[in-house]
Amino acid sequence: KDTHGSSARSRTALFFTEDRHSPCTMPSSKVDDWSSSSEDGGDDDFDDFELDEQDSAEFHSICDPTRSFSDLRSALEFDESNFGFDLLSHLSTDPSIFFEESIVLINKCRQFVADSTACSQREELGRSLNEHIRSTQTRSEEDDSYFKPVLQDDQMLMCIDELQAIKLDGGDGGEANDELDRLKGQVEALEEQLSRAKSLISSITATDDDGDAKKRKVDNDTYYFSSYSNTGIHEVMLRDTVRTAAYENAILSNSETLFRDKTVIDIGCGTGVLSMFCAKAGAKKVIAIDNSDVIAQAREIIKLNNYDDVITCVKGKAEALIGNNELPLDDGETVDVIISEWMGYGLFFETMLPSVMTVRDKLMADGGTMYPNKSRIYIEGANRKDRLDYWDDVHSFNMDPMKERMVAELTQEAGVEIVDDANISTDRAMLIEHDLNTCADQELDFEAPFELRLRGDLAQEEIHQLVVSFDIDFSAPNSNEVTFSTGCQSTPTHWKQTLLWFDVLHNCPVLGKSDSLKGVFRMRRNTLNH
Repeated sequence: KDTHGSSARSRTALFFTEDRHSPCTMPSSKVDDWSSSSEDGGDDDFDDFELDEQDSAEFHSICDPTRSFSDLRSALEFDESNFGFDLLSHLSTDPSIFFEESIVLINKCRQFVADSTACSQREELGRSLNEHIRSTQTRSEEDDSYFKPVLQDDQMLMCIDELQAIKLDGGDGGEANDELDRLKGQVEALEEQLSRAKSLISSITATDDDGDAKKRKVDNDTYYFSSYSNTGIHEVMLRDTVRTAAYENAILSNSETLFRDKTVIDIGCGTGVLSMFCAKAGAKKVIAIDNSDVIAQAREIIKLNNYDDVITCVKGKAEALIGNNELPLDDGETVDVIISEWMGYGLFFETMLPSVMTVRDKLMADGGTMYPNKSRIYIEGANRKDRLDYWDDVHSFNMDPMKERMVAELTQEAGVEIVDDANISTDRAMLIEHDLNTCADQELDFEAPFELRLRGDLAQEEIHQLVVSFDIDFSAPNSNEVTFSTGCQSTPTHWKQTLLWFDVLHNCPVLGKSDSLKGVFRMRRNTLNH
């Protein structure tokens, strides 16, 4: 996806064959490794960690922890005026290191003050602390110990974003200058890192009655969204010309019929490319949603390309933004087009579609459309004799024992790779089609029979794997239809194909000209992670 403003969930797929061959399953306990994220854990883990009343938060002085203040700026000014210690002067303005540097510095200062019994005068303590920080500015392994709070419930650690804003503002308390405006997006990008730090700090400080660290659930949503903060994944998707060009063509070729003067919502906007296509096509309002910190760069990109008067970027999960009325929509206002690149491996991996459907059910106008609006999943059989034969002669050595190891690994979980059409042995059979404007959530968990026959002039063939792919349609009424495929017969995409391997050494189907391979394909959400 171009990253998602929705909750992350995973799916698992399995199949079994009928007819002449014994059942062959992909055990769900093994396929679970295929999943990436879920909602379990969520934000509930923070309930006992967050302060119940933010108004009661106290910011303790660095140099005199017995003194506390109602706001961060007052605590900083107290240290500077009474001890000559300016915490901000020791911090960088580089947003890429500010977060970790601040945590280390605050805890390092507090530890030094706690250990400083020889400094009887305020000026002496401030001077010694300044010298200590300057002498230890070079990053070392010892700094890792300072990720653990020295002061319990240290509010300075909870407000790194505010600390950076004060640093960028020059500490004068005035209105944000142009430089601060330019960097607001980068400050916002650090908020997600702060959320992860809260989880880390709470897991370190929270102990049970026996003094052992409490075990906490994995925050899968944070993992999921932070994975889309990586630049590489966006570059891969943008360089996927099949994917990106299909969206561009579908939007721009239907500018007058679908987008001119319309309101559009883009779920999982990532770098904002789909939103800008919509604005370019004449949309009057585009709401770009993403819950990863790449939203900061999307905002800058949109402004750089002069679409900020049409596109509004909003950070958060789509469901939560709707529930909290945080979208820039008037009461009762609806959207005409819901655009999203929600597809994953095997179409439903990551299970983003239910979140997009929630937006559809709550905000889409009568006569509006999801875009794309149709999807289909296909299955076909492949022969991968090349994978087996490779081990017979590896730089003149016979490595046949590696075949058993390879097969054991391949049958443990679904795989993802590009399969050449030359390896396909059967016809390509459709498993299921979804009308995305009308389908219900429960229809995404499905069971579908299939039957495969040898294609072309093949007389007999071993079927080593079943290959799953999908096709996508932009085919709203009265529009120019655009379709793209992730099948082996088409130009490869970043989705590649999803592979389900047979035990090719011990239980591999062999099809003759008059034979068929029948089975039932089941796909459902992973009950462990959903």
